[in-house]
Amino acid sequence: MRRIVLVLIGGMLLLIPSLACAQEEDEEKFEIGGYVQIQGGMFLPLMSRIDSRLDSTGTGYYENPKNLAFFKKKDKLDRTRPCDPVANPNTCFVESHGGKDWTMSMLRGQMQLRAEWKPIENVLVHAVVRAFGSMKLDADKYAQPAKFPTGVNKFDYARDSAWDMFYNGIELREFYLDIEATDWLSFRIGRQQVVWGDINSYRLLDVVNPEDTTWHFGPLESFEDTRIPLWMLKMMFEMKEIEHSLEIVWVPGIDRPRDMVNPPLTLVGAWGLPLSNTPSPYVIDEKEFMYPGRKVEDQRIGLRWKGNFSPESSYSIMYFYTHQYSPPVPMYYDLYRDPQTGYFDSNRMRKLYLGFPRQHIVGFSVDYSFDSPVGMVAKLEASIEPDRMFVRQSTTPKKHFDQSYGSGQERTVFEQPRKPVINYALQFMRPTMIRWLNPTQNILFVLQFQHAIVPTLTEEEKNDLIQIPGYNDFKVAKNSYTLVFVASTNYEHGAIAPRVTAAYIHPESGFISTQVDFRLGPTWRLRLQLTDFFGKDPYKALGFFRDRDELNVMLRAQF
Repeated sequence: MRRIVLVLIGGMLLLIPSLACAQEEDEEKFEIGGYVQIQGGMFLPLMSRIDSRLDSTGTGYYENPKNLAFFKKKDKLDRTRPCDPVANPNTCFVESHGGKDWTMSMLRGQMQLRAEWKPIENVLVHAVVRAFGSMKLDADKYAQPAKFPTGVNKFDYARDSAWDMFYNGIELREFYLDIEATDWLSFRIGRQQVVWGDINSYRLLDVVNPEDTTWHFGPLESFEDTRIPLWMLKMMFEMKEIEHSLEIVWVPGIDRPRDMVNPPLTLVGAWGLPLSNTPSPYVIDEKEFMYPGRKVEDQRIGLRWKGNFSPESSYSIMYFYTHQYSPPVPMYYDLYRDPQTGYFDSNRMRKLYLGFPRQHIVGFSVDYSFDSPVGMVAKLEASIEPDRMFVRQSTTPKKHFDQSYGSGQERTVFEQPRKPVINYALQFMRPTMIRWLNPTQNILFVLQFQHAIVPTLTEEEKNDLIQIPGYNDFKVAKNSYTLVFVASTNYEHGAIAPRVTAAYIHPESGFISTQVDFRLGPTWRLRLQLTDFFGKDPYKALGFFRDRDELNVMLRAQF
């Protein structure tokens, strides 16, 4: 299938020169641009961890108490007995990622080239190529690769594995052909990003492309940079008389399978998930991620209907048949068989298989622009996932034995439940003049409220279902609330642009990020960013990142 698509694209490209010659009156246009940038950061303790050096017993100081693991004693952490979470993965209870303050959080060089060629009036060829490379990070030594080979240094192997898989490469970000067949029908064929949702910092309806946040904290980077482009066909039917359009997207699934979903954040250490706080009752020799793709049954399809209620208001309705991008769901495992005795070890998994189940997503959006004196834009986005698969605690799984596989109880299948999930977000945007803060430019204020509901969650399931496999204390809640606030403006005609972003996840975590962008002439851009994470429980929501307080600097040269 991939070859067929490439042949079609190649054939179209071969036809373009002849089409251009046949229409000499149309001026051929070619544009090229891009940028080179370097971005680096350092972990450091900010206000939320100002007392982080003092241990909870008050008896002494640890070098980095937030970054330690401890043994448990009577269901409580014994802080007098720190342990090694890598050497003792089934006995240590980890408080955080394992990295130290005042070490590098990232150092990434990147070059991106963009080219557009318009040989004739109704045809456009667009391409974006990105090359990137990062240094090896000490923080990645606590990454959790799928398998540790026998006899390796686990810290070195984890760091090298993350570096090899995610931090270096050359990728074809976009390569598509735009064809405007008529004034009401157009096609986009090739590797691309499709954007259906426009709620800032929350990809509620933006579900077509997966997302890669392995190299930095996702909400601090642009979605355009973190989305994983896919090969797809997009058709657009414009109904200009009624100001409506129908968009159809087909994803054949010919991409590299691991690009079809979000990269599992256990595979990196610096900006991934920390080691789990509750040991599994099993030793796991190897994990296998069953990435979708390159099969007929893994194709995805969706459509969006979009239009205007009035000049002040618009709406859209969408449907997408896709996969759960994250987190991977434990599906089944094979027990380890002792080669000498031939017996199965009931406490040792030879291989754990994790999948990305199919799911349906239905959603809509509505926005309204209020005139002066209100002067505000209000947006509502909502989605329904009727069949999202959840994960049971590793200590209380429901499972059955697959008698058709091998002999006896060699393969054990988990019975993971599916539940409906309702998500919605309200966003209010208003530019406001506050002259004592900025006498010449408006300050744009954005307030956003998000709510996720699992309406059929029972009391028993509240204690059994978890958000992420392995984190048994991170339970699924019937209601989850998030509040986001953003304020941005600029000075000296855009030469200085400050921005503040704050997010609060009920009941106890979030982050505050302050950044300032500087325009240094026509070519250079400089960004300084300071981010403080807060949260009492490291295994709930953004408490995962409570030791990731960071100073980040980005320098970019555009051309």
